[in-house]
Amino acid sequence: MFDEILDLNKEYLGNTLLHYATSAAVILVGAACILIIRYILRKKLEAGSGKADKSRGDGVAAGMQKYLTPFLFVIVVYASIRSVLSFTARVEQVIHIIFIVAATYYGIRLILALARASLTSYLKKQDKDKDIHEIEQRVRGISTFNNIIIWALGIIFIISNLGFNITAVVTGLGIGGVALALASQNIFRDLFNYFVIFFDQPFQIGDFIVMDDILGTIEKIGIKTTRIKSLQGEEVVISNTDLTSNKIHNYKKMEKRRVLFTIGVVYQTSPEKLTAIPDIIRNVVGSVENAEFDRAHFREFGDWSLIFEIVYYVLSPDYNLYMDIQQRINLDIFTEFAGCGIEFAYPTRSIYIEK
Repeated sequence: MFDEILDLNKEYLGNTLLHYATSAAVILVGAACILIIRYILRKKLEAGSGKADKSRGDGVAAGMQKYLTPFLFVIVVYASIRSVLSFTARVEQVIHIIFIVAATYYGIRLILALARASLTSYLKKQDKDKDIHEIEQRVRGISTFNNIIIWALGIIFIISNLGFNITAVVTGLGIGGVALALASQNIFRDLFNYFVIFFDQPFQIGDFIVMDDILGTIEKIGIKTTRIKSLQGEEVVISNTDLTSNKIHNYKKMEKRRVLFTIGVVYQTSPEKLTAIPDIIRNVVGSVENAEFDRAHFREFGDWSLIFEIVYYVLSPDYNLYMDIQQRINLDIFTEFAGCGIEFAYPTRSIYIEK
């Protein structure tokens, strides 16, 4: 009885024990090779990834650990079965179907993991000062689109390898795709402009922008719409197409703010006082912190006033700081003019009556 069990030439399901043992040995050797390859690749990634690219190395290593190993193992098992063992046509068809489904699944997951790691690394290099949560949010939007495309291609690949006529399916998808595209032009236009925003980066999350009558901070950039927290407090939802087709003022990228304003004094002001006004304004602006004086000139003779034009810079993009500085300058000019006896002009009209 024991000798019969150890008889390597005895057949089970059309294959001898020797064939099964050989197949198992091939699988074990293949598994060992896969582990060695994974170890070598991981070490190379760890050695070749600097601090700036560490996230990419970690993402690739995680993808290999989770998806590359089973993907290669599926290939080794299938190759060992097909090269060493022989079964009936029905059994081999089932084995082939299992292999196609498993290999496609792990292959797609591996591609998506590598694409996500590469995209995250690219964004971190482009925006080194950005928060990781903000980067992950942007990657999530692109990954959703990638998932749909790659999984659709994977399913078509499986159907094709299962023996079905893929031509009719592709034709049907083509006709359906055209109909869907015609019915969803705005959606696809917004999707395209999402990629424009993603790669061109005219604004980012946290930027303060002005577009037409909308003033607010970017809170979320979605595949179809972008959400803005307005100064009034409400959330404004704008399509990506509208954002990319309109003029946008991005104040987050402004390093300093140029301010131009005018004042008018009465025509009765003496020439000596008119000459002194630019120096008075220069001293006023120069005494204010975070303000940089540029120029002050007697610009023109107005209808009821002598108009001076003043330009200075606020050394910060902060709007509240700008308003504080402008208020301080206005009050100081008013005080200085009162002390020098210089009167501000306001709309007046003199009527002369002849007797």
